[in-house]
Amino acid sequence: MNIHCNINIPLPLVSLGFCFFTFGFFAKNLSAQTIQQVDKKQIEILGANIIERDPNISDASRLVGKVKLGFGDAILTCDSAYRFDDGKFEVFSNVYILESAKSGEKSEMWAEYAILDPENETVDIREGVKFNHEEFTIECPSLRYGLESKLVSYFQRAKIVEGERILSSDLGVYSSSTDRLYAGGNVKISESGDLIISDSLAIDRNDKTLLLYKHSIIEVNGAIIECETGEYDGEKEKGWFAGKASIKDNQGLLSGDSLVVDRKNNEGKAWGKVTVSDSTGAMTVSGEYASRINGVEIVKVYDSNSIVKLLNIEDEDTLKMNCRVLEREQDLLFAYGGVIFEQGSFSGDGDSLSWDRDIDEIWLLGEPVVWSEEDEMTGDTVKMVLKRNKPSEMNLIGRANVFSPANDSLDHRISGRNLEAEFKEGKLKKVDVSGNGTAHYYSIDDTDQISLNKATCAHIRMLFSEGSVKRITLLKNPEGRFDRLGKESNSNPEGKDGPQKRRERPEL
Repeated sequence: MNIHCNINIPLPLVSLGFCFFTFGFFAKNLSAQTIQQVDKKQIEILGANIIERDPNISDASRLVGKVKLGFGDAILTCDSAYRFDDGKFEVFSNVYILESAKSGEKSEMWAEYAILDPENETVDIREGVKFNHEEFTIECPSLRYGLESKLVSYFQRAKIVEGERILSSDLGVYSSSTDRLYAGGNVKISESGDLIISDSLAIDRNDKTLLLYKHSIIEVNGAIIECETGEYDGEKEKGWFAGKASIKDNQGLLSGDSLVVDRKNNEGKAWGKVTVSDSTGAMTVSGEYASRINGVEIVKVYDSNSIVKLLNIEDEDTLKMNCRVLEREQDLLFAYGGVIFEQGSFSGDGDSLSWDRDIDEIWLLGEPVVWSEEDEMTGDTVKMVLKRNKPSEMNLIGRANVFSPANDSLDHRISGRNLEAEFKEGKLKKVDVSGNGTAHYYSIDDTDQISLNKATCAHIRMLFSEGSVKRITLLKNPEGRFDRLGKESNSNPEGKDGPQKRRERPEL
């Protein structure tokens, strides 16, 4: 038996939770019909052109034509619907849901199919789904909306648009009451040229905060930020990041176990296993703490057993350096707290170092010492010029000394006020000592007879080949003497007031 009626139902109308349509009976006055659910939740039929039911065909009532349903603050319209005895509604074609809040905000949904469940207070919508809350829109194959919780959940890839921001993810939950979105599974966000890729994140639309829960990459204003977890304020361009966190921009790379970033002021700090590198990637510095403030980068260690390590690679040449504190400002580099550096067979040691990388000039201070092959050079101050990470020129300023091995226990020694050295392919080629120069040169004959040549003059020149002294020339009024020492020798045959033994060469 089919029951047909054309109705135009005013508010308030029918409450359907547990409804009886019995054979041979139909309520002519639908405006007075109210059916209560056991839990007293209600769905109201606000309008339909036809309501029919045939118990021989279906256990559901059918509503056809301009169907309109009410549930709390929500209104649903569609072309047709089924109402089941358990209170659920199945609605079809041109489904539209409007929910208005007391604050004046509203949520809208469009689809071709939906299931309205009053028991769980949810709406499941499918096929051409679109959800809109203020300027926030979700498009996806299907979603579930909580009428009481105000939560939108989707489990198939969705596209979310808000202004110029476009987000897509495999699943997510959005709360229209808190304006917070949780998204997971291949999350991708693009906005005005910026890009965010994440496994899991949340967006708070109220304070413009981005919360990162799993591995994420942020490309914003020319910088790339990577982390496992973190928080970023897109409006202030500030954030903190942890878990192999890093930021790479036109200044280079800053990374650590955790870091904080201020993009507007171009500032950042990193803690833990810190790495800093320049924009070319040729120079890399590691330590326990790093900061970038006003274009100046500082790398430090706090543990007395730890060191800041620097690697500078050019072509096949690598310069290594250890210190306690390292500071970089554009092309200027400063190292403090005991500095050791090494490039192949060339190395040095001092209290502090400055390096102008634009002209490749290095100054080493604080009882500095430099080694080339087996030769040792010391002075009050050392100035070096590098080419492709190798020494090209060097000046020892004040109390200059050169030690060069004569045998396993003796060293030639040249001393003076200042020293100028030239290198070829990183190896010592020529040394000129000026100002109160003294030379102590050992000669060993075929019978192992050792002789010591002592000389003083204003200018001494030493020529090297294959890492050994080949010639010593005394210039400008030389004076000297020749002493035979015999076959027995020691490290300082001249006694305690004679030339001192070289310093121990440190290892990196």
